[in-house]
Amino acid sequence: MGRHIPAVVAAAGAAALLTIAVPTSAQAATGTFLYTHAYSKLTVTLTNPADASCLQATANGTVTNNTSSSATLYPSPACQGEPLGTLPPKGTASGLAFASVVFTAP
Repeated sequence: MGRHIPAVVAAAGAAALLTIAVPTSAQAATGTFLYTHAYSKLTVTLTNPADASCLQATANGTVTNNTSSSATLYPSPACQGEPLGTLPPKGTASGLAFASVVFTAP
């Protein structure tokens, strides 16, 4: 019986290590990101967009970042090229034309 205690302790230690080492699921920005669609001029709303994922957006006009993350805007699809700029959480800008956006948690 005494020989089983080290095995139980080793198994518990391995389980604890595994719990720490396993990454959590992707985080999302909390809130909404609104922009004016370039052609329809309608307001498009993204709710709780995923962080670190590039999202397509055909935008031209007002953009409002009511999320908990920063939004980096790109002039071309797939978040390629030099960023146009970064809109901080709760930030608003006018007259912006961009094709994609990626969110980054603070």
